[in-house]
Amino acid sequence: MSHPQADCTAYVFTPDSEIWRVNRYACGLLFGPAAVLLQVAHPRVAQGVADHSDFRQDALRRLRGTLSTVNRIAFGTREEAEQLRARMTAIHGRVRGEISSGMHGPQSYSAFEPDLLLWVLATLIDASIKGYEFSWGPLPDGRREILYRDFRRFGSYFGLGEDHGPADYTAFAAYFAGMLANDVLGSHPLCAAIATSVVRPPNPLRDRMLGKLSDFLAIETLPAHLRDRLGLRSTPWTRLRMTILRRSAPTAFRFLPKRLTYYPESYRAEKALKLL
Repeated sequence: MSHPQADCTAYVFTPDSEIWRVNRYACGLLFGPAAVLLQVAHPRVAQGVADHSDFRQDALRRLRGTLSTVNRIAFGTREEAEQLRARMTAIHGRVRGEISSGMHGPQSYSAFEPDLLLWVLATLIDASIKGYEFSWGPLPDGRREILYRDFRRFGSYFGLGEDHGPADYTAFAAYFAGMLANDVLGSHPLCAAIATSVVRPPNPLRDRMLGKLSDFLAIETLPAHLRDRLGLRSTPWTRLRMTILRRSAPTAFRFLPKRLTYYPESYRAEKALKLL
């Protein structure tokens, strides 16, 4: 559907773009926890998180901040996106250090490593597609290809060059499958320690309670072999909650008000463009 009445020239992406169409609804949240666990399953990412963030003490606040930044670029203006680019460049510039004993690869790490940036972006792409299909049905190959191109442009705001990594969606799917099969993910104890703090936050009380309610999302959407490596366990209780969600999510996203099913950032953007 086109929106000729909306002046979208100030925005990074338009409401007709695939990144907007796929991600305007908050169904990506269903696979968001798994995306975070996949990110920290990479030992070098886990090292940066352990050294430069407060994941262990306030994991969900950090996750909310990351999600807000992602959505403010996807549904924001070019001016807002450039401000966020500058802010993230400054923050990431401080994320560097030495890896722990037992980790493979160069002894020093940096948040600007292209392969790490690509992996983080890949987990976001995967979560977006799976969340959409969980709620709305299969995403055709043609739309996946366009979505991938949108995400590569999106990734440039995080410092990842559009020419680094898979050139198209088919190559991306092969890359992602190869990463999941690679022994590097979850290969260091630090990965499991941070994953546990994400699924079951130790503090504050509000997040501990939320973790008990939502732990099944991460547990049941992770590949089984990685779930085992990260020390997480599927149980009848987690599987039952996932089954209930699988049956109810498509109906909820179709019939609940958009104010409840959109991300706040996409809702505000579409309201500003007079699309709601």
